[in-house]
Amino acid sequence: MPFCYSPWTNLDINPQGTLSPCCKFQLTHYKEKYNVQTDTVVEYINSDFLKQIRDEFQQDQWPVGCQRCKIEEQNNIASKRQLDYQRWEEHYSKVNLESSKFLTASVAFGNTCNLKCITCNSVSSSKWHREYLEVYNTDFRPVHFYRKDFVSGFVSQVPDLLHLDIPGGEPLLSGVNEQKQLLQHYVDIGKSKEISIHYTTNASIFPDNSWINLWKHFREVEIQLSIDGIGARYEYIRYPANWEELQKNARLYIELEKVQNNIRLSVSHTVSAYNILYIPEFLTWCQTTGLPEPWLGRVHNPVHMRPEVWPATVRQFIQQTLTQDSNNISQTWAKLLDQDNSDHFNNFIKYTHIHDRNRGLNFSLVFSELAQFI
Repeated sequence: MPFCYSPWTNLDINPQGTLSPCCKFQLTHYKEKYNVQTDTVVEYINSDFLKQIRDEFQQDQWPVGCQRCKIEEQNNIASKRQLDYQRWEEHYSKVNLESSKFLTASVAFGNTCNLKCITCNSVSSSKWHREYLEVYNTDFRPVHFYRKDFVSGFVSQVPDLLHLDIPGGEPLLSGVNEQKQLLQHYVDIGKSKEISIHYTTNASIFPDNSWINLWKHFREVEIQLSIDGIGARYEYIRYPANWEELQKNARLYIELEKVQNNIRLSVSHTVSAYNILYIPEFLTWCQTTGLPEPWLGRVHNPVHMRPEVWPATVRQFIQQTLTQDSNNISQTWAKLLDQDNSDHFNNFIKYTHIHDRNRGLNFSLVFSELAQFI
């Protein structure tokens, strides 16, 4: 049954301040929306929007906003719904759906970022603003932070916090003062040792001692390095990042994990039309570098960058490459390519050329194995 506890136990605030049950939830399907810049958390909790989502799960139905988890599960890829249940099963078993309180939260402290990754957009990255407006004629302005009373309002509605996700933008650049104020609050009231934190960072910068000294007070700090390729392909997808800088920071994070016992590293890898062919080499790089096995997630939007956007002949070529790899992860992603989204392939070509022109890049030089099919 597709039941998910997130609508009862998790509060998500995206880089634009929008409230939803989780970071994977697709709000585009809903007219009713709530934002911490204009609405309170209490108004969100009592909304028809949230009630509808809860009712659908209680009726064993997938809410339309939960398609990302549904698609991943249909393709034997572990979804956030499943991963959350594995992690929080003990706490979920005690949840009373009639009087539940948020136990976990994901708060993006604005969308300040120093990169404009090709599969991202100006919702999540301030760096994207000008190019996204020029190319897609859609304007999401940089968001520095939401409101002055955010921290006091947040802690009043999440009194029993167990876990806090801090994504981006780039979390080490977004809303830094408010973020540190929130963490310091839990240190001051003596609850920090009960709380775990999860960061999703692009790893283009390394935290200074002010961060590290603050993190020492928490039960666990998981730092997830979000990396979508190696070498020139990394620099193309994560423009304008520098591969040498990334490798240096990865080594520093590995050393930090060794000396601070409450810090744990993980790696995420966003699979798109650009990099699905190169999954085996990325898995090998993580292993040889000393990083943990990565978690791989599929690009859902923009649709023309989904990994299965390639025509059938190309998907077969990629499948053959992936199935030849002995790693089960590669085998799993090969099966995804049985799906066909090639009706968006012309847009993939179109926008790839436009972004190359804007950025002074060349897809054909960086992805020569795939460029032969265009």
